[in-house]
Amino acid sequence: MNLLANSGRLQLTCLFLSLVICACGTMAPPADTAPPQPEAPQPGPWSLLYTGACAGRESEAIRITVLDDSAIRFGDYHLLRDEIGEYRGSANFIASMPVDGREIGYIITYALRANDTGGFSGTQTVVEGGG
Repeated sequence: MNLLANSGRLQLTCLFLSLVICACGTMAPPADTAPPQPEAPQPGPWSLLYTGACAGRESEAIRITVLDDSAIRFGDYHLLRDEIGEYRGSANFIASMPVDGREIGYIITYALRANDTGGFSGTQTVVEGGG
């Protein structure tokens, strides 16, 4: 009787292990299934985050209206993709100086490259004129 009880436990253990092995086998995706591709960046609301020496600046909300292999467009900026894959462009602005009211022109230039997170990284350069 003891031998019969042990045989039943052994069969039950083998059945349980075979179910566990089968269950683990069904968890893997089929070998011919390609991994999902990341979505391409799309026009719409984006955030401009500052890093490096400008890390203390507050992020800016921007609306990208064009985003494709040849250009990025937002606000007054039209960045074109160059031969090395960077998007470059600038815009001219005029600001009144708070002290004396003089109008000073300045140019903001962007150089952006696609990064691993689905966004873009690069530089923003501000060149002021007139002192």
